Amino acid sequence: MSNMSSRIPNHSQNPKDIQGGDKKVMKKSLSVILSTAMALSVFSSVAFAAKADDFSDLKNLDAATKAKFDSMIQAGIFDGVEEGRFGLNDKMNRAQFAKVAALIFELKSSATTSSFEDVKSSDPANGYALPYIEALRVAGLTNGKAEGKYVPAGDVTKEELATFLIRGLGKENEALAKPGVSDQTVSTWAKGYVQLAQELKLFETPAGQPFNGTAPATRDLLVTSAYQAQQINNASKKLSVTEAAATGVKNVTVKFNREVDTTKATLALKRGNAALATDVKWADDKKSAVLTLKDVKVIDGTYTVTLSGVDASTVDKSTAEFKATDEKVTKIEFLNAGDTIAFGKKVGIKLKASNQYGENASFSAGNYTVFTSNVSNSLKKNEDGTLVLTLDVANATGVNPGIGVVPVNIFNNDSRVSADKTFKVGVAPYATKLELGEIVYSNSNKTLSSVGETATVNLYQYDQYGNLIAEEDTGNVSNVPNVIITPYEKALQVTEKKFDKVVFSLTEKASASGEYTATIYAGASQATAKLSVKSTKFAKKVEFGDFSGTLAAGDTDKYLPINVYDEAGNLLSADDIVDNADVIKVNSSVAGVSLQLSGEHKGQIKIASVPVGLANGYLNVGVSIVAPGVNSYVNKNIKISDARKAESLYVATDSKQKAIAGANTDLVLKVKDQNGEVVKTVTDSKYKVVVTTEGGSGFSLVNKDKETVQLNYANDGFELFNDGFTIRSATGASGTFKVTAKLYFGDKEVDSVSKEVVIAKADEKLTYNVASVSDLYAILDNTSNNPDKGSDQDIYASNMGRGVTIEAKDASGKTVAVPSNFVTGVSSSDATVVKAVYNDAGKAKLVGNKAGTASVVVTFKTASGETKDQTLSVKVKNDVVSVASLTAKSSKAYTTNVYTTMELKAKDNYGIEYSYDDSGVNEITKYDAFLGIRYSINGIVLKSSTGSDNNVTLNSNGTISIGSNVQEFTVKATAPNGTSVSTLVTN
Repeated sequence: MSNMSSRIPNHSQNPKDIQGGDKKVMKKSLSVILSTAMALSVFSSVAFAAKADDFSDLKNLDAATKAKFDSMIQAGIFDGVEEGRFGLNDKMNRAQFAKVAALIFELKSSATTSSFEDVKSSDPANGYALPYIEALRVAGLTNGKAEGKYVPAGDVTKEELATFLIRGLGKENEALAKPGVSDQTVSTWAKGYVQLAQELKLFETPAGQPFNGTAPATRDLLVTSAYQAQQINNASKKLSVTEAAATGVKNVTVKFNREVDTTKATLALKRGNAALATDVKWADDKKSAVLTLKDVKVIDGTYTVTLSGVDASTVDKSTAEFKATDEKVTKIEFLNAGDTIAFGKKVGIKLKASNQYGENASFSAGNYTVFTSNVSNSLKKNEDGTLVLTLDVANATGVNPGIGVVPVNIFNNDSRVSADKTFKVGVAPYATKLELGEIVYSNSNKTLSSVGETATVNLYQYDQYGNLIAEEDTGNVSNVPNVIITPYEKALQVTEKKFDKVVFSLTEKASASGEYTATIYAGASQATAKLSVKSTKFAKKVEFGDFSGTLAAGDTDKYLPINVYDEAGNLLSADDIVDNADVIKVNSSVAGVSLQLSGEHKGQIKIASVPVGLANGYLNVGVSIVAPGVNSYVNKNIKISDARKAESLYVATDSKQKAIAGANTDLVLKVKDQNGEVVKTVTDSKYKVVVTTEGGSGFSLVNKDKETVQLNYANDGFELFNDGFTIRSATGASGTFKVTAKLYFGDKEVDSVSKEVVIAKADEKLTYNVASVSDLYAILDNTSNNPDKGSDQDIYASNMGRGVTIEAKDASGKTVAVPSNFVTGVSSSDATVVKAVYNDAGKAKLVGNKAGTASVVVTFKTASGETKDQTLSVKVKNDVVSVASLTAKSSKAYTTNVYTTMELKAKDNYGIEYSYDDSGVNEITKYDAFLGIRYSINGIVLKSSTGSDNNVTLNSNGTISIGSNVQEFTVKATAPNGTSVSTLVTN
């Protein structure tokens, strides 16, 4: 850093070491301002504290500030000044700051004598700082406070702290360019530094309050400013994998130079070129992760950890390599308290074999050899990884109670590591003590959270010599232990009890998270185990969801959404809500209000019918959760409007106003009631809709997706009307075709809509365009699961291809409907990427072959008889096909085919839709290798409780067979990614 005296006016209060000696060494990154930022742990001999709450003067900090202190304390950067006291408002002196600065900027010195006359290693208060002060002097960061003096016991002011932090962040030029704060409490030379420090939120000075720059800096200010500096520094620092190493026989620990965005980051582990499956657990500080191998152990070889998923431009080093060795036993220990064993048939001696990671070695008991003279022995491995050597002392020749000895030698067959011990033989065993082994959970989370998960506790009963008793030598010891669990949790049950172990399990969802105490009694002894239980997806809170519609007198099958949350505040899915149906209670002022257990509205409150007499009144619905320790109840009064009336027609999809002869255009109209809601039916039979057509030549009208048309719709038949219409024009059609829909109440016209389509003239000037083609999937390159192989005709039939569409606009810019058979030819620049197929009937399709991009030229005719061409760029991807959405009827009458019953449609991640069409082509089964949709039956309701023909079966070909006593059931379609849809089927 150049001499500041040449750039800023000399100021009598500008310290010499800030004014003149602070050189550009400060450009070094503030990478350690948090890893060292006030290594005040040196200033205290107090052991590192775990958190801010361990200090009496930090307990009342607000949550946000406390989190900053926790981060710094847990990182080992700060500690207390004495037991239980952090020293929140204590000043820091220049000796302390010297150490911080030296560590921050990685300045080292082994000096034992100082250039400053007032810095002595013999100084009991500040002598520790001598090498750090010298390191700063050599680096040019300080020339001292006065000639020949450093003044180690002097204060560091707030503006000096701001200056060093700004320089450490490499932002001095920015500070010098600032006009500076207009704060008279800040020295002139420091105004720019303080302004930038405040802008970067290194310091938070309340508006209108002075900064007090010449006041001494305190420890609380240093913590918060250093914390913020770290966040800024980390944000600008590229992410790197700094270290990876095997830390267990199935564990690899990976470390990073800063926090990682764990919502995006993924870690992959390879041994050589072989990928290894792992579970990843990130540390709370997000600066490290432990990879637990799923299927194999760490063995001899070279391993590589690769980071991906985050923005590559923010990453410096994404891999780390390390070498590991095969597991080996490095130590064997006898865990018995004394050197005497009982005179019994199965006397247990407990041992621990440790591997190079300090863990219980994973080898089986067969990997060890045991010599016990003429005493029979057997060795087994406990679930907690320890070893138990069992000796038949009572039946050994020449061994008598009270006077015999048994020498034991054990060694590992591979490493030859051994242990020896000679035991005296006492009298027959009797139980004096019960110990419990470490709880072994069936998952890696070390908590019971899902139904069926278990926690196993091994029981170790000890005799008067402190050795294990076997069941055969129990004597007065109870063979089966008794267990009491407190507090009571219905879901937490003992599912297995044996002499040597107790197994706990969740038999249903736990109602509350917490630590449960299991007291285990065996004979006259007892011991306790602490079981961790996490309540997940158990209903704890309920509230009504958004209901934007209206309820009208006479309505049937209406649904109110509810939001249900578990203990952690997670919103439960519809399936989760139904799983909690036994604790979710619904009551109402009218009959027929209940929790819907299946179908499209699963997990909502179903109102079967709204009484006609309730018009302009209120319907009350209450929902509560009834479970131990839960108190959640909501109530809703819903205004009931008059019975629904058909009041208007509206255009949902407008038809094209102009068409080329031979083109089709859709027109979708819908009936709305007095509340502005679309209705399928109304109760009053006087309502009807009548559709008429007139004009034009060569036109026809059909219901959308049908081949015929219905022109009259009664009050209970608006659903088909709402589905819309298709206006078709034949080749040679001419004139103007008009469609009119009129809504009547009796003979009185309530509303009407008319739409016209005119045929474009042959000589009319139209602008043509070939519609762009969305990305294709490389289906033809999929050699194992390709239903579209074969001739061009087979390829043309591919559902994964995309048709070529011609568009047109008239002179006013309005879209004109174009016949679907105007394509005259198509070709691809690279058929290995895009296969272009023409079907000789004016249509073309593009099908993906291999991933890449190709140019496609399309030729097409116009209404005037000309032929045009246009070139498109088409991209083919090889991203795995997956189901993006599933739709089906919410309810439907039973048919024998699951596809027609559900009217199932699937859409993939490329936007392609698959269905079972009217011609009998089942695209869903044709592409089953990609979609993988499977079906399940649940929620069977019987006509009679005494009937016997109660089964519903679904064959692999989609055929549904039901018993004569089945009234209704739910069929559910589920994709591999969990996307699902259900249909309530009635018989």
